[in-house]
Amino acid sequence: MLSFINKLVAMTIESVIDFLQRHIDETDITLKQSAGAELIKQFETSTGVMLPNDIKQFYRFTNGFESEEDLFNIVSLDEIVDNKTGNIYLAEYLVYCDMWRLEINPANVNDYLITVVSSKSEKVILTNSFAEFLNRFLKGGVFGDNGLYAWEDEVNKAGNGNLQ
Repeated sequence: MLSFINKLVAMTIESVIDFLQRHIDETDITLKQSAGAELIKQFETSTGVMLPNDIKQFYRFTNGFESEEDLFNIVSLDEIVDNKTGNIYLAEYLVYCDMWRLEINPANVNDYLITVVSSKSEKVILTNSFAEFLNRFLKGGVFGDNGLYAWEDEVNKAGNGNLQ
């Protein structure tokens, strides 16, 4: 997606946010306004789910984003609540054709998984890092060599994360 993304070396949420702040004009991404502390609190109260710290930090920066080229979205907190599915879908492609879900350990909110539920496979565990997830999207979009679909294929081929 973005050939210059290789500048993003460290995979922390801070480095992803910094990258987006400095390079947003070089992308097809439209950032939404910050969710702010009050909206995050409302989300957690209405869903009964405490968000991991790094994900809260991202939503304080932007309440999701839209990528025009790939029709990919990091879903806003209000849309997650409005979906009322019982799942937290952090990201979606092509109007929920494929979805990436957040699964949080209730005993430790900072212990979580991001899984994919796509038209290609059953649920597959991709990562336990939102920064890594965002980094993969920024490097390869949905379809690129380093993108989200390629990542799912890598995990499936390695036999890791497949929960079929």
